[in-house]
Amino acid sequence: MQHYFGTIAAGKAILEGGEVHHLLNVKRSLPGEQIEVSDNNEVYLCVIRSIDPLQIDVLSKVEEKREPDIDLTIAFGLLKGDHNDLIVLKGTELGVSKFIPFTCERTVVVPKGQEDNRIVRLRKIAVEGAAQCRRAAVPSVSSYKTLQEVLAMPADVKIFAFEALSGGGDSIFKIAKSIEKRKSVLVVIGPEGGFTHEEARLALDYDFQFVSLGRRILRAETAALQVAAILCAASEEE
Repeated sequence: MQHYFGTIAAGKAILEGGEVHHLLNVKRSLPGEQIEVSDNNEVYLCVIRSIDPLQIDVLSKVEEKREPDIDLTIAFGLLKGDHNDLIVLKGTELGVSKFIPFTCERTVVVPKGQEDNRIVRLRKIAVEGAAQCRRAAVPSVSSYKTLQEVLAMPADVKIFAFEALSGGGDSIFKIAKSIEKRKSVLVVIGPEGGFTHEEARLALDYDFQFVSLGRRILRAETAALQVAAILCAASEEE
């Protein structure tokens, strides 16, 4: 069943822009076809009544939990090439709520402003990923931040993945089991080359927990997705 994001009002589902294009021109949907529409973290079963004009009626609310039981933010050092795309696409599928690309001392890619075409692309990828896995909400992708701006952000649980702890320190598994449901979690992942020791000391000043991701040094995109998978899976255990 196709999944879209729109607005539910007075028993109708309203789609706009790219969602309308996808329904009419990509999927070539027809009257009588049932679809899902998400609005405000809720999912609704709908039926297409007509194509011209487009009319979509709500049949019922879908009483099925699809979001993790934590509010997970993944902040990642901006990477070269399409590795940022991978973090957002797969992180969306895993259940991440927010993505924050940031710059730091070892960031190779340095954007010219707070937003650019890369950010636009990442936001589009988040929408596509959320629709593909039928999430109730689309994760947000923030404008570029600096590492210090990220470290200053509030969260119930703040985790700093530091490659110098490979094989030592608290494991991500141990921390995942200790996080209570409905808590906000901020995870900071470094770029190619990782964090400097000065940046790690700054994270301590902001009360971050240092975590080891295992015995091996992971690529940045792998580290981000490993953390997302473990934390989201742990939050969904009954």
